[in-house]
Amino acid sequence: MAIRVEALSNSKRDVKKFVNFMKQVYTSYPHFVPPIYSEVVKFIMNGPFNQIGEKQLLLAYRDDQIVARLSVHRNFAHNKHYQENQGFFGFFEALDDQEAVNAIFAAGEKWLTERGCTSVLGPENFAIYDEIGLLIDAFDLDPILLCTYNPPYYLKLIENAGFKKEVDWYAYWKDTTIPEFMRLINKRVLRQKGVVIREVNRKNFDAEAEAVKHIFNEAWAENWGNVPFTDEQWHHLIKELKMIINEKLAFITEIDGKPIAFAISLIDANQAVKKANGSLFPFGIIKLLLEMRKIKKVRTTIMGVLKEHRNKGYEIAMVHKTIENGVAMGMTGADCSLIVETNTAMSTVLEKIGCVRYKTFRLFRKMI
Repeated sequence: MAIRVEALSNSKRDVKKFVNFMKQVYTSYPHFVPPIYSEVVKFIMNGPFNQIGEKQLLLAYRDDQIVARLSVHRNFAHNKHYQENQGFFGFFEALDDQEAVNAIFAAGEKWLTERGCTSVLGPENFAIYDEIGLLIDAFDLDPILLCTYNPPYYLKLIENAGFKKEVDWYAYWKDTTIPEFMRLINKRVLRQKGVVIREVNRKNFDAEAEAVKHIFNEAWAENWGNVPFTDEQWHHLIKELKMIINEKLAFITEIDGKPIAFAISLIDANQAVKKANGSLFPFGIIKLLLEMRKIKKVRTTIMGVLKEHRNKGYEIAMVHKTIENGVAMGMTGADCSLIVETNTAMSTVLEKIGCVRYKTFRLFRKMI
């Protein structure tokens, strides 16, 4: 049976066909959490990436059956920041069909080489602060909010298509235990003159976000693959966070009224989204709202401290406050992710406070 690769348009009809293929892949994977498919369609068609890049969606068919999908794209913001012409892939899904996977990657690589790219990096859906990485372990656990999940055989498919490891990203798990040294550091920080660790004001969230934007940009500037947010990307992120953030789990550290650090954890809405089974209508929204009350896990998603204030205990104090508030809300633990393997300073801090590394997500590169 012949393999055929189809290049799709950005029309709603084509993007829905592209997105819905994943339903076919995960029929026998109980830990898969279906996304809200309509939201994925909107993100691909009209999300902020469309302002900073170009993309091509591809489907591979074996006769008339879709057996693989792939996005290839160029991120103009990344290429301008790093002064290169890097190609990327993302949104990869496939049945266990190596011939089809080789064919769809070959088509994607052709599209990229026609635009001057000499290598392809991924998976990134679409940018470094969107969903990234291939899960290579812990397949017996549900994915945490905004993290990927995939069948174990994807590693073989991608490696056999010629890709090699570029870098790993880790997820850590923290229970609600607060070591004594954390309590001592927290007390020392809070005794300092002018230091306040306060909850984010949800009613004034847009202004709060603008106040800490420079902290994020500085704190993450040296992180692997960092690309500063465009205004459109930042506003999209804030809009998404605003809908799901709980002020009891989001903090800003100030010195004499000036923000110098922040930390945001999110309730793991994936546990509720799973009940919606990919759709908010007609009853998915009701199931989602009912399940949200039962959630016992959070994800510590974003943390940043201005460089001159690092290693002074502010990170520890914000984690301490997150645990205290989380326990009061009935939470039993937190996923801390994603931490790139080159960020050994952060990994050391997490391990010191009792975090255990429990998931690995891998980015791959291939010269083309």
